Amino acid sequence: MKRFTLFLLWITLSATLLSASNTLLKVEIKNKELQLTFLSWLNNKDIKQMVLSNPARQVIDIKNTRLGKGVRASSLSCNGVSSFRIAQRRNNVVRIVVETGSRYNCKGYQSMASRTVYKIPLPESAQERIASKQIASKKNQAKPIKQSKKAPAKRVKRVKKSPIITKKQSPKIEVAEEKTSIFASLFDSSSPEPKRSYTIVVDAGHGGHDSGAIGSRRYYEKTVVLQISKRVEKYLKKKGYKVKMTRSSDRFVKLKNRTHFANRYKADIFVSIHANAIANRKRFRKVHGIETYFLQITRSARSQRVAAIENSVVLDKNDYLSKNVILKSVLSGPKIALSHKLAIDVQSRMLSNVKKKYRWVKDNGVKPAPFWVLVGAQMPSILVEVGYITNPTERKRLFSADYQNRLAKGIAEGISNYLALREKEMY
Repeated sequence: MKRFTLFLLWITLSATLLSASNTLLKVEIKNKELQLTFLSWLNNKDIKQMVLSNPARQVIDIKNTRLGKGVRASSLSCNGVSSFRIAQRRNNVVRIVVETGSRYNCKGYQSMASRTVYKIPLPESAQERIASKQIASKKNQAKPIKQSKKAPAKRVKRVKKSPIITKKQSPKIEVAEEKTSIFASLFDSSSPEPKRSYTIVVDAGHGGHDSGAIGSRRYYEKTVVLQISKRVEKYLKKKGYKVKMTRSSDRFVKLKNRTHFANRYKADIFVSIHANAIANRKRFRKVHGIETYFLQITRSARSQRVAAIENSVVLDKNDYLSKNVILKSVLSGPKIALSHKLAIDVQSRMLSNVKKKYRWVKDNGVKPAPFWVLVGAQMPSILVEVGYITNPTERKRLFSADYQNRLAKGIAEGISNYLALREKEMY
């Protein structure tokens, strides 16, 4: 009888221990972010994040996790945060509370370097907000002064009529984005055609059980990107290219198989098509725009977060690539520069096509980012974010045939323009 009782006790204890399959080993603050380090890979489904009031605070519940020995909140301090609290709420739930002076919204994300690290952006202090506003206002004031000194009023009027400077740019736009706008205005509607025959691989993101971003009921990223990809295929074939699709139906393709597919067919170009999204419902109507990425390590927090959203959907333990693999892929050969040029051409053509009919189209530029779907490609490769599926206006456009055709035509023209210019450089 005693043995049976001990056996039952052992089963109960084992079940309790196994219910928490992960351990929070370390909590620290780096680059204005709360960085959580776990013993094993973290499942995003186990994290629940809430915003509460009175007092204002972010509450993060992490399921199936135990609090490691020595993990305390007493050593944490940050401007803009009044206090941190960490505790084992239940046997298998760790709760982290970030108490702030005012309400703020943020979205945690998984680190690109390691899936055992989770990062939560922290709010700016009042002094930091004032300083950033002052810097921005100084930049805004400095730009028109330089323009007025350089040219008299008559010359400025003539420049405004030129197609090169038709778009007003914010002083915060990156160099790559400025190049994109210049390219978009320099090229007319006709696209130069290459003389040789080329193979293009078009990759429609997500598919099957992986719906990607969800705008609202029945509006899935996997659906709209497949529709646009098929239109891109049609336009490229009209131009005489050989086109291969990683998927032509609603089926799931593993991340590693997408670039393997392109390498197997010895493709000259790899383009992956996706739709963007944000988690903050209050900003659904404010955030929109088209952007194009090429594979490269970046310090931009925004590019890392966009990549993290796409990567978290398609990666699993079997697809996970180590930091050394991605570094080797990114830093090898001249593919970075070629992919950058390709991204500029595609971004400029997409914008010029849709802006002919549609207003309120935002150019979010060309940017580097560590997208896993581009890792391993042996040819110039880019990832296109055709718009925000969470923005009501942009979502309606993305699911319309006319807007899809304009985007697809722009992508095809951008690829054709890149290849034609590349031929001139080589021969």
